[in-house]
This record gives sequence, structure tokens and C-alpha cells, in this order.
Amino acid sequence: MSLDFRAQLEHQSQLFRTAIEASEPSARVPTCPDWNADDLLAHLTEVQWFWSTVLATPVRHASQLADIHRPERADGRDALLSAFDDAHAKLCDALGSTDVGAARWMWTRDPGLHTAGYIARRQAHEALIHRVDAELTIAQPISHIDPVLAADGVDEILRVMLGGHPEWTTFAAQDGIVRFEAVDTGDNWTVHLGRLAGTHPESGETVDETSMLPIDSGEPIATISGRAWELDLWLWNRGDFDMLERSGDTVALQHVVDALAEGLN
Repeated sequence: MSLDFRAQLEHQSQLFRTAIEASEPSARVPTCPDWNADDLLAHLTEVQWFWSTVLATPVRHASQLADIHRPERADGRDALLSAFDDAHAKLCDALGSTDVGAARWMWTRDPGLHTAGYIARRQAHEALIHRVDAELTIAQPISHIDPVLAADGVDEILRVMLGGHPEWTTFAAQDGIVRFEAVDTGDNWTVHLGRLAGTHPESGETVDETSMLPIDSGEPIATISGRAWELDLWLWNRGDFDMLERSGDTVALQHVVDALAEGLN
């Protein structure tokens, strides 16, 4: 079943707006403890504004990013909501008028994802995760998450967000393969455990952390399974590990937990 990412972006953004409008501006976001509700609103506004700009300018190369001048954050809830509505409308309009295969800049090293289509995919998931943040902020039960969208979210996290290692790093595989299983959609993903290390040749930034690398197949020593939305939220540090079924090597399972703690926020 194919996904209409633009439609999902609109739907998730509306759910986000509804929840955030019901929050107190100073309410803490439990899944992003450094933010209050207005910080969360400002964040998604900036994200959607930025990618609408990348699409519409158009930005095809990293060298063009210096020409993008971000607007000042709006002051007050009403102004923030107005800014969000404007940024969201511009993003949807830009996606609607741009061919999915059109080349656009993207931070991932995979050139196949440097497209308007991947921007739509990424922004649908961005809106989904932050509407969950907004719902949790008002202590509202998480509203329905499309299992197909959630399964695609798991795929993106494992293959792109965690699998897209910088070119200046080296992945050293260790003994251990773990499989993730979505029991409601039938999807599964396999990762090799290891360690990521390296030093950026220009900035001097260093990396030395527990990591995972997606692979096409392999015999797992541990398995993590649950409904697609449970896996998706947990991989984004929005869910409880206890909601998932785990079996196999406990060291391997802890390796996955450690990799997520270092790799996604």
C-alpha cells in the first residue's frame, strides 16, 4: 500500500495544531524536557518553513543554504499559531507544485533521497512525531497512527536516520544481529550491531558511539517486536521499551537501547 505523504503531512499537522492549541504556552513537553509547548510550536513552524524554502527557491546544493535567512520567532501564542499556519500552507503548496523526483538538497548522504519526494516523506514523519509530543503535553491519549505510515517510519529511522552514517566515520561491526518485527503489518528489518567512530577532517568533531547498521538479511541473536506504531514511537524515544516483546541475547538488546540513546533525540 502506497502512502500519500503530502496528505499525511496535512493530517498530522492538523492533529498537531489541535493539540498544541489546547496546551498552556508554558506547559513542559515531557518527551522534549527542554521545551515548553510554545517552543515545540516554534520548532515545527521553523522546520516546515525551512523545507518550503528549500522546495520553492529551489535549493539543490549545500552551498545555497547560506542564502537562506530564517525569520525571527513570532512572539506570543496567537502570532506563533499564525506563523505555523503560514509555514504549513507554504510547505503544502510547494510540495503540490513540485514533481516528487525533482532534485532538492537533503542532509542525508544517500543521493537517491535528494528529492522533493523524500522531503514530503520526512516532513510527514516529522509532523507525526511532534503531534505525539503535543498530545502528550496535554496528557491526551495518543490518537490513531496509521500502521502503514508507522511501518514506513520504522524503515526510515533504521535505514536513513540511524543508517546514514557520515562519510568521515567508520562502522566497525561487532558480533550480533537484531531483527525488528511489526506484528500488525508483517514488516521486518535487520540491523548489525557495531560501533561508529571518526573525526571530521575540517571541524575536528569526533564520534565514538554505539551504533547499528541496516542489512538486508542475517540470522538474529535477538528480536524486538510490536505493533508498527509502538516500534516507531519507541525508536524515536517516545515510547516505553516495556510495551514491546523482546527475546534473545540481552547484551544485544541493551546495545540497541544504547544506540538509540546516542543516536536520536
